[in-house]
This record gives sequence, C-alpha cells and structure tokens, in this order.
Amino acid sequence: MLALAVLVAIVAGTSAYALVAHERQRRLVELEERATRIADLFSRSLAQPLWNVDLRAIDGQLAALAPNPEVARFTVTAVGYGMVATAGRAAQPGPGDSVVRVRAIEYVPPGDAPKEKIGEVRVVLTKAVAEQDISRARRAILAMITAVVAVLYAATFLLLKRMVRSPINRLEEMVDRIASGDLRARCIVESGDELGRLALRVNVMAERLQESTVSLRASERKYRSIVENALEGIFLLDQNGHLNETNPAMAQLLGYRNVPDLIEAAAGAPHKQPFSPEQTANLFEILRIRGEIVGLELQLKRLDDTPIWVQLNARGVTGDDGSLSGLEGLLTDMTARKHAVESLRRHRDQLELEVAVRTRTELELLASREQLQQLSAHLEAIREEERKHIAMEVHDELGQLLTALKMDVSLLRMHLAAGSAAMQKAEEMRDLVERTIQIVRNVASHLRPVALNFGLASALEWLAGDFTQHTHIPCHFHNSGSEPSLTDFRATALFRIVQESLTNVARHAGASRVDVTLANTETGIELTVSDNGRGFDMVAARAGYSYGLQGMAERARLIDAKLLIESEPDSGSVVRLFVQDDAVIAR
Repeated sequence: MLALAVLVAIVAGTSAYALVAHERQRRLVELEERATRIADLFSRSLAQPLWNVDLRAIDGQLAALAPNPEVARFTVTAVGYGMVATAGRAAQPGPGDSVVRVRAIEYVPPGDAPKEKIGEVRVVLTKAVAEQDISRARRAILAMITAVVAVLYAATFLLLKRMVRSPINRLEEMVDRIASGDLRARCIVESGDELGRLALRVNVMAERLQESTVSLRASERKYRSIVENALEGIFLLDQNGHLNETNPAMAQLLGYRNVPDLIEAAAGAPHKQPFSPEQTANLFEILRIRGEIVGLELQLKRLDDTPIWVQLNARGVTGDDGSLSGLEGLLTDMTARKHAVESLRRHRDQLELEVAVRTRTELELLASREQLQQLSAHLEAIREEERKHIAMEVHDELGQLLTALKMDVSLLRMHLAAGSAAMQKAEEMRDLVERTIQIVRNVASHLRPVALNFGLASALEWLAGDFTQHTHIPCHFHNSGSEPSLTDFRATALFRIVQESLTNVARHAGASRVDVTLANTETGIELTVSDNGRGFDMVAARAGYSYGLQGMAERARLIDAKLLIESEPDSGSVVRLFVQDDAVIAR
C-alpha cells in the first residue's frame, strides 16, 4: 500500500509537475491574450473621450481595470500633448516579467472621412501573479510527495478541482470578456447542475447588460447631439456658482470661443462667472421654494462686459442624500426682444401723446367748425336780410320815383303838340322810364322775389316762369299738397338751392326740359329739380371743387336738410332735397 502510495505519489508528482509547467505556459498565454484584449478595448473606448479631451472619462475607464492584480500600468498619450492619463502600481516589473501591448487610438469622423490617429494606449501586465501561482503549485507538489496520504488526498482533491475548474475557467473567461466590453460573449451550458444554471444566469446578465449598454449609448448620443446643437444655452451650475457643464450655444452667448474657454475662465476668476453670487443664491432660493424656475428674466454680462438679457428655465439636481446639489438650466437670449419691447413701449407712449394732442386738436377744430357754421348761418341770414332790405328800398323808393317820373312825362305829353319834336322826345323818355321800371323790378325780384312773401310754392312757380322766359328752356313747376309752413330763413334757403340748380342747368346741362316738383307730405317737404341734359361725373365734379354744388350743400346743412344729387354722363341730373317743415318740427 505504501509502495502503491509512493508510486501514486511519484506518478502524481510527475503529473503534477507536468501540469504545473503546462499551466504556467497556459497562464502566460492567457495573460498575453488578456493584455491584447485590454489594449484593443481601450483603443476603441478611449477614442471619443480623448477626442473631446474628457480626462474624467479616460481616468474612469482606466480606473475600472486598474485594481486587477495583473495590471502593472495603463498609460494614455495624445498626439501633440504627450501623456494625458496613467493608472497602476508605482513599482514596475522588469522587461522579462511583464507583458506589454501598445495600440493606436484612432478617431473615426462622421461621413466618409478617413480615420485620424489622436493618440495611443500602453498596457503593461505583470507575470508575477502567474509565477506566484506556479510557485505555490510546486510547493504543493513537494508537500504531496512528503506524505502519501496527503498526496492521495491532494490528488483526489485536485481531481475534483479539475472537474469543476474547467467550467469555472470558461465562466471566468466569458465573464472577463464581458467585463472587457465584449457584450456578445455567451457561456456554453454543458450541464443542468449548479454550474450550468450559473452559466445561464451569466448569459441572461450579459444579454440585459448588452441591451442596457446599447440603450445607454443611444441615449448618450441623442443627449449629446441635442446639447451640442441646441440654439439655447444649456448648463449645469453648482451652489458655489461654478459651471460644471455647458454647451457651445452658451459659450457663444457669453462671448467665448468655445466651452473650455468659458469653463476655464469661470473657474480661474470668480468675477468672470456667468452668474454673480447674489444671482446664484437667488436662483437656488427660488428652487427651494418653488421647485423649478420658469421664464425668469436676468441681466448677465458677456466677456467684453456688454450687458445682455436672458430668459432662464431651470430645475434642481439632487445628490445621493436627496439634498439640492446643483441646477440644470436653459438660457435664451432675449436682448433683442427686450430692446424691441422697450422701443414699442416708447413708441406707444409717444403715440398716446400724439393721440391725445390730436384728440384735443380735433375737439378744437370741431368747436371751430361749429362756430364757423354758426357764423356762416348768421352771415347768410344777414345777407338775405340785406337783400330783402335792398330789394324793398329799390322797389319802394326807386320804383315810386320812377312812377312819379312816368306820370310827369305823361302830363308833359298832354301840353305838347302832336308830331312835334318835343312830343317825340317825351315818347322816348316815357319808354326809357318804362324800361327802367322793368329793370328795377327784375333787380328787386332777383334780390328778394316778392313771391316769397306769398309762400315757397308761389316763389318757385315765379322762378320757373322767369327761367323759361330768360333761357327759352321749358321749365314746368309741379306742386302737390298744401303750402309748406316754413320760416323765412328756410324758405329762402330752399329757393336759393332751386335757383342755383336752374343756373347750373342753364350753364352746363344743355337740356331741353326742366321739371321742378314740390311735394308737401306728413313727414316733410321733398323738392326735386330734374332735367334731360347731358349730365356730369359726380366724382370729377367733387374733385374739381364745384362751388355751386358746395354752396347748395352748405345751404342744405344750414337748414338741416338732406341733399342728394344723382347724375351720370348723357343721362341728365336730379337734385333731391328733403326737409321737415316747421309745422312737422313743431309737432
């Protein structure tokens, strides 16, 4: 049994030494492969952070693998800058005790642009861990040889360990691949025991991790694209007033060339921070009270101290303990809108002032117009009264003198011989006096028709007859209803309007017939003058400032009458006048 134990121990020892040598070789090969994978992983994952010079992200990735006992040193260098990040142990192994891998870091621009080398990563893994494992295995072999029972026990233990180790190694390898970023790696399930179920759990974990990573990267790209391309300034502010993050739009808004310049300037000089300490304290106080900031208008200063107006919308950022740690905000430039509002306010005030002045002027003009209208009515009344007085003076005084002269000439003829020169001269004198009397009567009638003393209808009938006599154009007067009850001023105004209408017909119409119609109804008096002449263009007549039409309109306005003139070229003209008579007004 002892010999068997010795034999078994020798065989087991020899086999163990062979296995140790093989294991050493395998571990070294595995170490080299791991170094290669880590270098390849970093060459891809560090491209974006190195391009953006995101040292925090680079240090985070290096620190994730640095605690591995096989890691001696990770070094990242950038083209033109030298070393930008490093992680690992201070003591470095010798050239023969380490595995070194160097990979270029290349940035792939969008589109078809070629790759650009922006740096390289150097991965150094130590062989000391593997060598220590081999040394321990050798010491175990020596221990197995010294004691057969221990060797047998150790052989049995190693056999069992080997049966379990292989699946575990594969699990470790898959886990390492997943940890190194190969999220497509999956464990091979060889059995339904605990290791098989563990492999299933690892596969499920890898699938979920892959889905989460893809979703996270998509969200990160979307968020970064939105932030970088936004037209509004986006920023992250802490309670000390320091900018932790921002976007190009905010840097441009504040007068900086790019985001790093803005962050460095704000970090290096407190007075260059975009928000003053008072503004920062006020913002966080509003967040504590309301929970958010909506539409807050602030005045900031650009890099060149130019004041600008912005509108701020923000919400709070809480830490792990639930306390308010920062502020995520959105800035919109409203300087132009602010200036426009101020300009509109000034223009509004100016306009209100001008409207007030214009309103006052219009009231003054209206009062002046009313005074002018009253003056015009008074002057017209005085003028008619003067005409009436002159007509009476001419008719009474001059008419009586001419009548007396006519009687004297008749008496003189009685004392003269018939056929004598004196008789002939007396006849001429009598004819001359007769014509003078007729002229006096005509002048008096035109100044103030005597027929007006007998009513408007009589005056219009006389006017129609006089028009026919002097123009040889038939003018027919039509009267319906009773004699209108009008004051002398109103009756005279209506007479003058009809007189002006007939004058226009005689001068411009070229008519062969004129009709004057007076209708006295219960509602008022309607007076119409119509002709069959050539007519005229109303628009052109008004544009030409026809004084005749203006005078008629003014007379109608003075007596509160409605005047309507209808005319078209080659269609004659109609002048309609409607006024309430004094009896209707009195009722």
